[in-house]
Amino acid sequence: MKGIKHYVLTLLVVPLAYILLRLLCGSVRLRVEGAEHEEELDRNGKPAIACCWHGRVLFIPFYYSLVRRKSRIMDALTSMSEDGEFVAGVAGLFGFGIVRGSTYKNSRSALRTLARSVTQGRWPGIIADGSRGPALVAQPGAMMLSKLTGAPVIPVTVSFDRYWTLKSWDRMIIPKPFARGLVIHGAPILFPAGGGRAELDAGLEELNRALARITLRADAAFTAP
Repeated sequence: MKGIKHYVLTLLVVPLAYILLRLLCGSVRLRVEGAEHEEELDRNGKPAIACCWHGRVLFIPFYYSLVRRKSRIMDALTSMSEDGEFVAGVAGLFGFGIVRGSTYKNSRSALRTLARSVTQGRWPGIIADGSRGPALVAQPGAMMLSKLTGAPVIPVTVSFDRYWTLKSWDRMIIPKPFARGLVIHGAPILFPAGGGRAELDAGLEELNRALARITLRADAAFTAP
């Protein structure tokens, strides 16, 4: 039975989801703020760790693949669950390298793999609040990877003027066709060299504040009078 499910997922569901996402996300009229934070790192040949909330992640693979055109040098961290297998399949079709693991299980192995990617000049993508939450509470993964590699964390978010909200733990949003969208990149957050637990906690708090701030700003762009 597992073999049949895997066959249906990889050969039918994943390609169909990829096509639908490309069409849907491609219809969004997009504006971007803060891209200069990443562009400066690109000019200096320095990789960073892209980090967003789980509820805002659906649009991000399309954005980095077909707008920023960086998926060929990016690795997405996806969980070991069946949902993670689906996400890995779709992200792979968008051109991302895939690292299976999470902030809960196999975290050390996944972080070591991502750390090797950073040394090769690749950009890891990590969901800040992990694969199962709690929502809008950053887990240690991104800041731990920053500590291991010296690469900064770039907070990223997206919002739309029209979207559906799923009844899931993360309240994921899906843009409606031809919606207006806004992607915001925050300023880089760097784990201080030689830092310990106190610096990790401070970094997590800074990441939480940064993601909350840019997400509120992105939402307000479409709700403010």
